[in-house]
Amino acid sequence: MKLIIPVITCFSVLLFVGGCGQQQEKVTEDTVTSQTTTETVQFENDYVKMVEFMLKPGAIIPLHKGQPRAIYALSDYKIKWTEGDQVSEKEWKKGDVHWHDAIEHAVENIGDTDASYIVVTRKEMALPEAGNYAIAEDASQLDSEHANSIFENEHICIIEVKLAAGESQPMHHGVNRLIYSLTSYQIEYTSDQMDTKSMKIEAGDIHWHTADKHAVENNGETLAHYLIFEFKQ
Repeated sequence: MKLIIPVITCFSVLLFVGGCGQQQEKVTEDTVTSQTTTETVQFENDYVKMVEFMLKPGAIIPLHKGQPRAIYALSDYKIKWTEGDQVSEKEWKKGDVHWHDAIEHAVENIGDTDASYIVVTRKEMALPEAGNYAIAEDASQLDSEHANSIFENEHICIIEVKLAAGESQPMHHGVNRLIYSLTSYQIEYTSDQMDTKSMKIEAGDIHWHTADKHAVENNGETLAHYLIFEFKQ
């Protein structure tokens, strides 16, 4: 997977999956547990971490501690979720987003499809100052035709953007954020913090932006479909 850093630093995302069994030993949050579970750190900097998980049917990750995090489903899947003495079954569809606070948990893939998802976690270091840039003037607020907020809480706002070939977004604010590309595309990026540049992006590419005011034009021939993880604190 290619890593693109057009502005300043890198961004991280942390993915967590837990498994449950009769006698589970604690594992660290970065432990690959078996050949049926793949855990790949896709991006990490001082502020965030992104990890992609893939669990084969029947795969288990035993009890472990997860930090506050957002989870985005890359596939449809069904899991058994263990949290303390509570055990439940959960189903997620591709594109679903949910949030977990810091808890000890375990996960088992009890479905018949691979459970694939990304987890985005904020690290302890304070974010760069956002100045006068604000979420209140981001893409979801100023360009609702192309950008839709799919999740928001006190920590994060996640925006899904779909920009067809030839379409563009007006100037809008972006705070400290991670971009995760769902398709391959080409855009022209205009920012008040850098010169205008044309960028070719591949599906799965990740890049980090510090706060700025910018506009985006799809000057390629394919749909630009990507996620923006905007961090509030």
